[in-house]
Amino acid sequence: MERTLKRPSPSLQIAVGLLAGLGFGLTAAASRQPALLAIATGVEPIGTLWVNLIRMVVIPLVVGAVVGGVAGFGDAGRLGRLGVRTVALFLALGSAGILMGLALARLVLPFAPLSAEATATLRGAAAAGAAEVGRSVQQVPGFAQFLTGLVPANPVKAAADGALLPVILFSVLFGLAVARLDERRRQAITGLADAVVAAVVKMIGWFMVLAPLGVACLAAPVAARLGWEMLANLGAFVGVVVAGCVLFTVVVLGLVVRFMARLPLGRFATAAAPAYAVGFSTTSSMAALPAMMEVAVDDLRISAPVAGFVVPLAATLNRPASALYQAVAAVFVARLYGVPLGLAGYAALAATMLLLTLSVPAMPRSAVLSLAPALLAAGVPLEGIGLLVGVDQIPDMFRTATNVAGHVAAAAAIARGEGEALA
Repeated sequence: MERTLKRPSPSLQIAVGLLAGLGFGLTAAASRQPALLAIATGVEPIGTLWVNLIRMVVIPLVVGAVVGGVAGFGDAGRLGRLGVRTVALFLALGSAGILMGLALARLVLPFAPLSAEATATLRGAAAAGAAEVGRSVQQVPGFAQFLTGLVPANPVKAAADGALLPVILFSVLFGLAVARLDERRRQAITGLADAVVAAVVKMIGWFMVLAPLGVACLAAPVAARLGWEMLANLGAFVGVVVAGCVLFTVVVLGLVVRFMARLPLGRFATAAAPAYAVGFSTTSSMAALPAMMEVAVDDLRISAPVAGFVVPLAATLNRPASALYQAVAAVFVARLYGVPLGLAGYAALAATMLLLTLSVPAMPRSAVLSLAPALLAAGVPLEGIGLLVGVDQIPDMFRTATNVAGHVAAAAAIARGEGEALA
C-alpha cells in the first residue's frame, strides 16, 4: 500500500531556508575562503528579487485594505456606541503595544553585540535597494518635513515615490468619504477595494512559496558579513518579542481586565486559558475563535449579542501583540543596518503601524509582511524582512496567544461598559 508523504509546513520550509543560508554564510565567514564568500554574497540579488516581489504589492494592499476598512466601519452613526467604543479600545491597545515594543527594543537590543564595521557593511549593501524606493537610508527627514509631508500634494506621486504615510492618510480620508456615499456607490467602491485586497493576498501566497529560497539568499550574505554576531542579534530579537508579549499580557491586559472589565485576574486567566492555548498552538486567531466565543459566553457570561459582535471583530482587527512585534522588529532592522531613526523616524513608525493596525488583512506572516510600509516610512531597508520571516515561528506563537487574550479581555471590558454583570 502506497503511503503519501506529507509536505513540510511552510514554517518548517522557511526555517530550513534560514538555517541553510545562515549555515553557509557562517561557514564562509569562519573560513574566510574567497570562493565561499563570493558565493555567499553573490546570491544576494536573488533575495533582493524576493523582497521586491513583496514590495511590489505594498501600495495596492495598503490602499485597498485602508479604503475598504474605513469605508466599512468608518461611519460612527452606523456603528453606534458599541462599535465606536470597541474600535477605540482596539486603537488604545494597539498604541500601548507600539509604545511598549519601541521602549523594550530601545532598552534591550543595544546589549546584543553589533560592531560598527558590520552595520556599515550592511548599510552599504542596502543603499542601492533603498534608492529604489525613493530615498537613501541616510536621508531621514526632519520632524518639520515629516509633518508637512503627511498631506500629499499628489497622492499618485507619493505612491510612486514609496511615501507610504501620505498614501495611508489619503486612503483614510477617501474611505471616510466613501462611507458617506449612497448604498449603491459605496458598495461598488468597497467591493472593488475588497477584491483588490483578496487578489493581492493571493499574490502574496504565491510569493511565499519562494520564501525558503529568498530567505536563504538574504541570510547567507548577512551571516557572511556579520558572522556569529548575527545569531546573537536574532536571539536577542526573539527574546525581546517573547518578553514583550508576556509583559503586555500581564501589565496592559491585566489593567484592562482588572479596572475596565472589573474581573479578578486569576478568574480571567483560568477562563481564558483554553483559548490562549489554542492560539499559541495554531498561531491563528481565527482558529481560536470558537474557543474564544465559548470562554466569553459560557465562562465569563458575556451576553451573546456583545460577544458575537466584539469577539469576531477583535479576531479580525485587534492585534496589539502584532503591533508590539512590529515595533521591536522595525528597531531591530534599523539597528542592524545602522539607520538612525530619530524623532521623525519613530513618529513615522508609530503613526504608520497605528493607521495599519485596523486594516491589514489576515494572511500568513501578516505581522512580518505588513511591516514593509512602516519600514519604508522610516527609510529602513526591507531586506531585513527575510531574516524576520525565518525566525517568526516562536514570536508568532506568543503574539497570537497574546492577541487572543486581548480579544477576550476587550470583549469583557466592552460588556462591562454596557452594564453587563460578568461572572
